[in-house]
Amino acid sequence: MTITRTMLAASLAASLAFAANAMAAAAPATEASRITNEYSDWAGGRSNAESIVAGLRNGAPVTIVTNSPDRRVSIAGFTPASSMSYGHVASALAGAQHSLSRLGIRKPDAEQIQAALIGGEISTASGGTTVMKGSVVARGPALGKVASSK
Repeated sequence: MTITRTMLAASLAASLAFAANAMAAAAPATEASRITNEYSDWAGGRSNAESIVAGLRNGAPVTIVTNSPDRRVSIAGFTPASSMSYGHVASALAGAQHSLSRLGIRKPDAEQIQAALIGGEISTASGGTTVMKGSVVARGPALGKVASSK
């Protein structure tokens, strides 16, 4: 009876440890998905939000491509100086979104998103220009506008 209880307790402990590890491994993907879902519309689509979240999280290159209603394509990119926690990723995106929103920009193009994240000059909704400080440090010199075409 003691051997059966010991084996049962060991089996239960192993199962709980396995479940805890599985839950811990799934947590980052869940957090990335949550942040991606929250900013997909603002970033111009899921692929942009995924690129931004993964790039900021891993310190990897970020590429953003947006299409405006007048068929203007906007492409921008940068590489963050270092990786960030999911909390810092969410905070950086919230700050960028808030900064653009204060300027009347609710659906930013790629260059505006980039400027809000790493700094740079942007065109505002009123037709003027302004310099954004950015909420993330980029690796190397700021890239500015990468490309824009009609």
